[in-house]
Amino acid sequence: MAIDGREGGPWRPANGTDGQDFEHHWCRHCLNRIGNNIDGCCPIIEDAAWCEQPRELIIRNGMPWCKAFREDPARPARCFFTKEMDV
Repeated sequence: MAIDGREGGPWRPANGTDGQDFEHHWCRHCLNRIGNNIDGCCPIIEDAAWCEQPRELIIRNGMPWCKAFREDPARPARCFFTKEMDV
């Protein structure tokens, strides 16, 4: 999952499942996501998918974290740390 595994170190999805999990828990709740849905476009995730290392994606508390995250009040997460959605 992590590039180097260090706290605060860079993170990039290791595979498609990692990327989808990250999008489900973060991107669908973020104002930076165009359209605020899973099929929207996020330049940070697009860079990671093309094997570039976005500086916004880091390891925090042992989990992937996006420093650019801005919670969408229309799609709040139940838990800020785990990004669970009240469905």
